[in-house]
Amino acid sequence: MKRLLTSCLGLGRLPLAPGTWGSIPPVLIFACLCLLGASAAITSLIMAALTILGSIICIKFARAAIEATQKKDPPEVVADEFAGQALTFICVPFLLENPTPAQIWTAAAIGFLFFRLFDITKPWPVKNLENFKNGLGILADDLMAGIYAGLLLCLCLKAPSLEFLKSNMHSTGLSLNVFSAAILGAVQGLTEFLPVSSSGHLVLFENLFGLNPQKTEMLLFDLATHLGTLLAIFIVFRKSVAAFIKNLSDFEKYDTSLVGIYKKNPAAHLLVLATVATIVTAVLGLLFEKYFASARGSLLTVALMWVVTATLLIVTDLRKKTRTGLRQFGLLAAAIVGLAQAAAIMPGISRSGATICAAILIGLHRRWAVEFSFLIAIPAIIGATAVQFVKNFGQIDPANLTPAAAITGLLVAAVVGILALKLLIKTARNANLKFFALYCYILAAFVAVYLLSKP
Repeated sequence: MKRLLTSCLGLGRLPLAPGTWGSIPPVLIFACLCLLGASAAITSLIMAALTILGSIICIKFARAAIEATQKKDPPEVVADEFAGQALTFICVPFLLENPTPAQIWTAAAIGFLFFRLFDITKPWPVKNLENFKNGLGILADDLMAGIYAGLLLCLCLKAPSLEFLKSNMHSTGLSLNVFSAAILGAVQGLTEFLPVSSSGHLVLFENLFGLNPQKTEMLLFDLATHLGTLLAIFIVFRKSVAAFIKNLSDFEKYDTSLVGIYKKNPAAHLLVLATVATIVTAVLGLLFEKYFASARGSLLTVALMWVVTATLLIVTDLRKKTRTGLRQFGLLAAAIVGLAQAAAIMPGISRSGATICAAILIGLHRRWAVEFSFLIAIPAIIGATAVQFVKNFGQIDPANLTPAAAITGLLVAAVVGILALKLLIKTARNANLKFFALYCYILAAFVAVYLLSKP
């Protein structure tokens, strides 16, 4: 029980960035209190109580985890991160006067990022405080990081040069400068590849920040970030793409008939499967285009689809043995994966999650499921981008988007996309998709709170 409490009921035992997971609950509680209209005094008192609670748990019970793991600062102990993150927000409510949901989520997100920054980099005297014994050092450094993060967040809220935090983003919309382009590029790079639905995040950001995807600058920026995600695919899978092209060009050594080439040339076989999947996706996408488009206007639908995505990820992780290779993967199986990719046009359904899960559940080996998913992503992304370009060609004017913003968005989307792809490959192969499922469930809960808080 002691170790369970210090791990924040299991968050600290997650294999990926346990400290980050331990920081999330105070962020959510702060945001929910503000969204539900709690007064500044009540919100501040609750955050102070959470700081004290996390500190007491860490001091009293961290020693059990230290003795059990024989580590000075066991990764599973995240009650310290919980306390430090809560400390970040104690003074913030008094600086938010009648905040909009956009301002609340922005302050919460920046406070979270500041705390993680100081907790990881450990500037003086954060690192020195780790030397205290009996669990006190584990706590002291995070409390200091929380103080640093809180002070910097308060300065941001008061600084005239950072009025983007205090402007009414619901009415004016987010200005697409280099700063916002970097944020949106990072969101695109992460959510395009991780099984958490990029379209669902887009709908959420549109509602929270008043973004208008039909604005000329947003249309151009969308094209730039999609080029960045394509670049990430080619970089991560460069060896597979090179081998595919080489094998495809050597078709004559396998057979001269089309059927023979399909059966004996692995690249040709893969190309046919990808073509079948893409055709199924395109046909269904066109047939149900209006339905998918109407779903973008409903946050409730997005939340429900996040629940569907999360459940699918958990079910997929339950299937441990998948041994089918691409040679044995047939046309019907490819069509089913294409069907899953079409379903992912619905905001809240992850494209990568749906296609990888469908392939694994059919029996395809996890490694090939990931590679096949991103092979068919190339024509899907290019096709969707081309359709958007043709549809909105008359509105596009390069003068409305600065080259710096477009290049920033493209490069950030590519770099973050590379990291996200490598993370997905690792988690998919190790049957750890359930951690993304937890994130999707949390997002669905966010949306529920957000909708309930709206007048």
